[in-house]
Amino acid sequence: MNFVSSKNTRFFSSIPFMIPIRVLILAFCIGFSFTKCNFQKASAPLPFPVSNDIVSQSSHHLEWIKVKETVWIHKSYGEFGGQTYSANGLVIVTNKGVVVVDTPWSESQTEELFAWIQSKFQKEILYLIVTHAHDDRMAGTPLFQKRNIPIFSTSLTAKLAKEKGFGKTNPILDIQTRLGAGNQWVEVFYPGHGHSADNIVVWLPDTHILFGGCLIKSLEANDLGNTKEANREEWENSVKRVLSRYPDAEVVIPGHGDWGKLDLLRHTIRLLVSPDN
Repeated sequence: MNFVSSKNTRFFSSIPFMIPIRVLILAFCIGFSFTKCNFQKASAPLPFPVSNDIVSQSSHHLEWIKVKETVWIHKSYGEFGGQTYSANGLVIVTNKGVVVVDTPWSESQTEELFAWIQSKFQKEILYLIVTHAHDDRMAGTPLFQKRNIPIFSTSLTAKLAKEKGFGKTNPILDIQTRLGAGNQWVEVFYPGHGHSADNIVVWLPDTHILFGGCLIKSLEANDLGNTKEANREEWENSVKRVLSRYPDAEVVIPGHGDWGKLDLLRHTIRLLVSPDN
């Protein structure tokens, strides 16, 4: 069917310097596309915190970030001081099963963790490593206990976890600092007091990934966050010990915020020595 009459044709052809109809249509479509994209960008939830790990809009569901083929970040959400924050943990996939570092921030998000691991990898969880006794690291431990999954920590974390009601852990990490996991190894290191008295880091020698936990701040962090149990003087020394021990780390994952490289450790030191923090 012809929708353009001869009268309309004569009208368009009679206008001097008339832009071809196809150009007008293309310009309209491009303009509409930009308008639509800008609207979606403004209204979409933030993919990661833009300032000090605070999330202004979040579904509170577990999120997943692939770091390398066998290493994933599980990102959970929780409330602290009236704000919603994200928290990072790890899932390490081996040929024998999965190792989890730190639980999500709630039991419901921990249930999501179990479901996702089973759906994505069809593997059992070999064990859980807890990096320190705070709820953004241990809130899901009762669900690991119900499934009889081994939970490993240092003796100090085990003591603090019991006092705080997080449940029982197996305090083997003071002596057994390198654990087998199928075709991979997982190493833990206690650098000293920092964010908390018991904070440890986790090193993956096969992939050169360092999980700094809450000892290490993300680049977008502009303060030290929760310092209720911190020792600022020792914290700086502890970060320096980690930097000295793992100078070949290719990826550094903080407890909160986006991952990066060794500059996260240097940024943490700058925050610690800044008089504004």
